[in-house]
Amino acid sequence: VTGAGQGIGEAIATAFAREGARVVVAELNPSTGEAVAARLRAAGHEAVAIPTDVADRAAVEAMAEAAERAFGPADILVNSAGINVAHEPLELTDEDWRRCFAVDLDGVWHCCRAVLPQMLRAGRGSIVNIASVHSFTIIPHFFPYPVAKHALLGLTRVLGIEYADRGIRVNAIAPGVSSRS
Repeated sequence: VTGAGQGIGEAIATAFAREGARVVVAELNPSTGEAVAARLRAAGHEAVAIPTDVADRAAVEAMAEAAERAFGPADILVNSAGINVAHEPLELTDEDWRRCFAVDLDGVWHCCRAVLPQMLRAGRGSIVNIASVHSFTIIPHFFPYPVAKHALLGLTRVLGIEYADRGIRVNAIAPGVSSRS
């Protein structure tokens, strides 16, 4: 689970561990990643933390190799790592544009590319990409995050069609802000 050191990623990693999964906490921040993995181990679950910058293809490939050494071929990949970049379009810097896409789109592709060979060898697997309600709804001054999330849906659909007949499911979920108080 990428981005599993906090937020949605942490919740997903915790839920998977409760269901008996061996969990890789792939997290940019080594201390929060290790804290989550340690908490899961303390509760009797199998978990390892692997510091991972999803925007760095080599780091992702190293994470996938370390995860396979620890637990065998990947059954499930959850791409939860993400950043929320929000600006009025003409105020957005090139650096912020690149940073948003490097994590929210390229990072997902890096992770898929790194674990798909493991899944193809096993003849099965499931990839879950965390999109956003921003994939469907545009909010002013929230640019370019929805652009990256729209592209993530396209990536999900293409990979889903490409690998469906080889036992690999690729889906996205789109969490949003709760309306509960």
